[in-house]
Amino acid sequence: MSERTSPARRLSEMKRWTFILPVVVFIYVICYIDRTNISFALPHLETDMGLSKAEQGLASGIFFWGYLLLQIPGGYMAERWSARQWIAILMVLWSVAAMAQGFTNSVGQLLIARFLLGVAEGGVQPALMATIRSWFPFAERGRAYAIFKLYTPIAAIVAAPFSGILLTYTDWRWMFIIQGGAPLIVGLAAWLAVVRDTPAKAGWLSTAERDYIERSRLEEGEPLQHRGTFKAAFTSRIVWHFALIYTLTQMGLLGLTLWLPSVLKKAFHTDMKVGLVAILPQIAAGVAIILIGRSADKRGGHVAHMSLVLGSAAIILGGASLISPQQKWLVLGAMILGTAASIAWYGPFWATVTKLVPAAAAGAGLGLINGVGNLGSFFGPYIGGWLSDLSGGGYALTQAFFGGVFGVAALLVLTLRKKLREATAPSVKPIPTQQLPVDNSKPERAVPHPSADPAPLA
Repeated sequence: MSERTSPARRLSEMKRWTFILPVVVFIYVICYIDRTNISFALPHLETDMGLSKAEQGLASGIFFWGYLLLQIPGGYMAERWSARQWIAILMVLWSVAAMAQGFTNSVGQLLIARFLLGVAEGGVQPALMATIRSWFPFAERGRAYAIFKLYTPIAAIVAAPFSGILLTYTDWRWMFIIQGGAPLIVGLAAWLAVVRDTPAKAGWLSTAERDYIERSRLEEGEPLQHRGTFKAAFTSRIVWHFALIYTLTQMGLLGLTLWLPSVLKKAFHTDMKVGLVAILPQIAAGVAIILIGRSADKRGGHVAHMSLVLGSAAIILGGASLISPQQKWLVLGAMILGTAASIAWYGPFWATVTKLVPAAAAGAGLGLINGVGNLGSFFGPYIGGWLSDLSGGGYALTQAFFGGVFGVAALLVLTLRKKLREATAPSVKPIPTQQLPVDNSKPERAVPHPSADPAPLA
């Protein structure tokens, strides 16, 4: 067997996939569960605290207003200070806020705990995304961000049985305490043990892999350290362009997620059947995320992949408005394909963001895009519910609307094609070798170009 394809060599070059990404995904799965587990507790809170429907909606939605506060500072702090230390601090704060929900005795206390949980979690995602950018060249980011996005289907599949077991054998207070303590006990330990701000600081990383990562980023014209500013993020047109696209996709995605059980309930009638079939769209979404991210990195054409996926989501969801609940297998098929298409664009999208957003707007820009985009998560359910009421309780108008939302997002993505082609054009400028870290240890053999020995998938 040649040295280039030896198991030892392959293992050496996949450490960033097997060390960094599993920890990042695990942390955000916990984050997502802590964000959404209130939906399982609401019936018990209604009984124990006497929460009205309006108060239940406020307790669920106030999280997103807190979530907005640290989005932009979160990305900025990760770039200008330390993503590792910043996320560690946020994990402690979010764990305390999540567990505090289990000790509340009034609506006011619950609202404060939920708001603070949103504040603490708000800085986590942009900092994690900045970490991924530091560890993966652009040619690999479609896959890396796609793997990160697996937190959505994983959390959707895990959250219901995990919360159900805790509510069965304990109560809602212990559910909040146990699930809130997970990031502090397990997530924080894994994060501090494995993750470093840059490859140069990771003792477990081989010199060959470290040099490959950093040399690839330099060859792609990307600085190893970003020194972004708030002003550059807020005044960048491309940042706001991405923010609009992300707002539309998040509006459609969360709207789809929230009314999906209702559509399936009309088709399959019983909660048991709905619970079983509702897992299938999440499985399909996980598979689609990986396939699209891998294809975008392998073939290029990130914009083409995004626009094709978002266009498919528009057609599927728009067409689903013509399907009646009595055609239950068509309903299920539309939900599977629609859910998969509605999030499979994620990997190429964030890879494109990190390529086109100017270095001066890098950290704060990631937070701005994610923060503004999450407003779609707030407005989507309300618009979907309003359209359902407008159509007499049906979901045809809602489905058509969210299909149109994805269609507009696909058109906005297409306008990025020329910019990305120019940004990824081969450069003949020499690599400034002084930017690479000095290593006085015994030199290792040169790392081949990715096209000769492609990076392994996680």
